[in-house]
This record gives sequence, C-alpha cells and structure tokens, in this order.
Amino acid sequence: VLEQLSCDSCAAAEQPVPMAAGEESTQLSLVGTVGWWPGGCNHEAKRWDAQSAGGNAVSEVPRMRWVLEQMMDARELSAKQAAAVRHGGFVLGAQRFDALVFRLSPAEAGAMDPQQRLLLELGYAALHGAAERRAELMGGDDGVFLGIERPDWALAQPPASRGSVYAVTGDDVSVAAGRVSFVLGLQGPCSSVDTACSSALVAVHWGCHAVRAGESHAALGLAVSLKLV
Repeated sequence: VLEQLSCDSCAAAEQPVPMAAGEESTQLSLVGTVGWWPGGCNHEAKRWDAQSAGGNAVSEVPRMRWVLEQMMDARELSAKQAAAVRHGGFVLGAQRFDALVFRLSPAEAGAMDPQQRLLLELGYAALHGAAERRAELMGGDDGVFLGIERPDWALAQPPASRGSVYAVTGDDVSVAAGRVSFVLGLQGPCSSVDTACSSALVAVHWGCHAVRAGESHAALGLAVSLKLV
C-alpha cells in the first residue's frame, strides 16, 4: 500500500520512491507489504532472511501437479533436461481459499482463477497491515493497480465448467483488479496491466504516479503470476 507522506513524517519513510521528472517533490511510504513466494515463504522478512542465507525456493514438481513419466517418455530427455523439467518454483497452498470470508458463494469461488483468490487474500493482508478498514475506505479515492498476465486457468478446466455463469469473470484479467477494488472497498482508479515480466513494476509505477498526481490518496499495488497448466 503506497501512501503520500506529509513533510513532518518524510523522515519516517521506510522506502521512499524516487521522483519522476515533472512531478512534485513528494515522498511516498511503502506500508502493509506482504507476499507469497515459492518454497512456502509468506512473510517479507523471512523471504529476505532465506535469500540472504542462500535458500533455494526451487523444488521437485508435486505429484498432485503432474508426473513426468505420465506426460511423456522421459527417456527422450537428456539428464539435464530431465532434471530441469522435474523442478520448479511452487506456491504452496495456492489452491486453498476461504470464500465465506469474502462473501463469495462456493460456485463463484470454484470458477475463479486461483490468481484472483490469491489477490483477494494478499490485498486484504496488505490493507490490514497498513491499519486500514473497508468501512473507512469506502467512499474514498484509494486505487488498485494490478500487474497480471493472461491466465491459463480456463485452459485447465473441463468443457462442462466453461458454461458456468461465473466462467468469464473468473478468468478475466480486467475483472481481477475490479474484484479486488469492489471486495476490499477501494473506489479510486482501478486497472490491470499486462507487460509480461515487467507487469509488477509497471503496476507499482502507475500507483506511485496516481498518488503523486493527487488522483488517489493511497494506492494498493498488486502483482501475481501462477502458471497452472
């Protein structure tokens, strides 16, 4: 969550963002930072500690995801190729979601791309960490800026499920930002951006610009990338 600092509190900024040309000299504070990374790390401090200690978030592909021998003839691969395809970075527990917390029906939650579920959970956690409450955010101009690539959730679904009334909204990148905005009570600017690997950076950049330009009092910058197929 990005917030504009008053002159009296500029010195307390944990992570000021450099000023862009032509913008007012206004510092930003980065508060309510949360994340969920491969290897089971879901806390910012733990992530940096693990990274500093040379931790490795790469692990073998869980058998519930797929078994290499059932997908192809592994004998066709070299030793290096076989080792590479047997490993990856996996976000543990990404399939878990408490729909009732966000007042979603089981049918709608079941049709949602897991990326949208993760965004709701982490968006809520970020706002909670910033001491924000939905009732107080409602009616304000706080914005949502989301970095997200075209999801592959729909490709993994059986044809029968694609007829659900929730199928389109559950798998649309533009809906993802709007869902976060609606559920968490953020009624300012709202947008999804797909610039491939730089999506998160661009989303945060837009959020910084919106706060500096006075378009939003604060901005929730989000990014997600789950490969499900």
